[in-house]
Amino acid sequence: MSLTMIAKQQPKAVTKLYALRREVFQDGALTSKEKELIAVSLACVLKCDTCLETHAKAAKELGATKDELREAMLVAMYLAGPTSVIWSPMVDEVVQDE
Repeated sequence: MSLTMIAKQQPKAVTKLYALRREVFQDGALTSKEKELIAVSLACVLKCDTCLETHAKAAKELGATKDELREAMLVAMYLAGPTSVIWSPMVDEVVQDE
């Protein structure tokens, strides 16, 4: 089931999910950019294309460099093994030169 379908069927739940995201990804002890880079690492470990695309784009918009994105992915690879970064061509798109 897609998030779009859930949003149509239970909009209150999805609204609350996005409210939580806004709260969690605000600057705090960690910057929003640092939190997005953590999310990039987790997306690799979870092998979620949509998550990787969403959080890599957000990290870039917050000023993350391709080197920072690559290092976030290397953390995932260290902790979860090489399959955390070789599973998707999206990884290449995230760190390619612009």
